[in-house]
Formats: sequence, C-alpha cells, structure tokens
Amino acid sequence: MILKNNNKGMILTKFIILFVILIIIVISGFYIFKYYFYPLKHFDIVQREAKNNNIDPYLVLSIIKCESNFNKHATSAKNARGLMQIMDTTAQDVNNQTNLVEEINNSNIYDEEINIALGCKYFASLIKKYNGNYYLAICAYNAGMGNVDSWIEDGIIDENLDDHVNSNIPISETRNYLNRVINSYKIYKWLYK
Repeated sequence: MILKNNNKGMILTKFIILFVILIIIVISGFYIFKYYFYPLKHFDIVQREAKNNNIDPYLVLSIIKCESNFNKHATSAKNARGLMQIMDTTAQDVNNQTNLVEEINNSNIYDEEINIALGCKYFASLIKKYNGNYYLAICAYNAGMGNVDSWIEDGIIDENLDDHVNSNIPISETRNYLNRVINSYKIYKWLYK
C-alpha cells in the first residue's frame, strides 16, 4: 500500500515539474518572439517621426522589419539604403521638400534619424496621394507610384484596395510585401497595444 501511494506521489510530482517546465518554455518563447522577432528598435525615433507624419508607429516598425529587418546598414540590389530602404532619388526629392539635412550623401542616408525621417515623410506623402489608403501606399512604397497608378488606371486593382490577401497586384514581390507588412503590423499591435 505504501508503494502504491509513493508511485502516485512520484507521478504527481513529475506531472507538476513537467507542467512548470512547459509554462517556462511558453513564457520564454513569447518573450523571445516579442523582443527578438518583433523588437521596438529605434522606437523613440520611430514614434517621433510617425507622430510628425500622422502614421501609426507600429506600421512604421512593420515597414522597417520588412525592408531591412532593422539592419541600418542594409543596401538592396537596387541600391535602396538604410532601415527604411530609401532610394537615393527618393531621399533627394523628400529632402528637397523638407530640408531635413543640408545634403543627402552616402553616409548620412544610413543614419537612423535621417533614414526614418525621410522614410516616414515619403510614406506619409504616399498615404496622402492615395487618399488615406494604406494598402495602396504600402504597394507604392515597394513598387513605386507609377506602377500603382497604372494598375489602378488599367483596372487591375481598385483605387479603394482594402484586402491584402486576395488582391490582384500583378507583381508577386509587391503582393507578398503588402501581406508581410500588414501581417507584421497586426502582430505588432497585438504584442504592444
């Protein structure tokens, strides 16, 4: 009889230990997911520039995550640079309108403050151009305004695009980019709001 009670006690103890270990794994996994995969890197700059441009800072973080994965030294094959992957011509155009810095050059375009400020100003101009439609603005951020304008003109996508999953965006890179940004945005809002 003592042996049976001892076995039940051992089983219960093992169950409790396994349950505690499982809880620790789940909690640590959540924190790793949150802080490693969806970090708030450069959040002070992102918050300030997002507020200055009337954009949700979590949407800006989502763009940065999809563009450079928070690598401030990132340079694309098309020579887009920095956290928000700004093209030189776009950086020059935005800077000419805003006088953010005296001159855009190869080193300061990688600066977090300048890059995020330029990226937010540019993204805000796209949101305005597309009458507040974030989906179209995100597509234009990736594929360019010319492509998005022609897709709308040709009836390929609707000027009131409101679906990021079942859209008719003809460039798969842009379609995937839109999905990634929106999904990241949803996760950021879930994790931090």
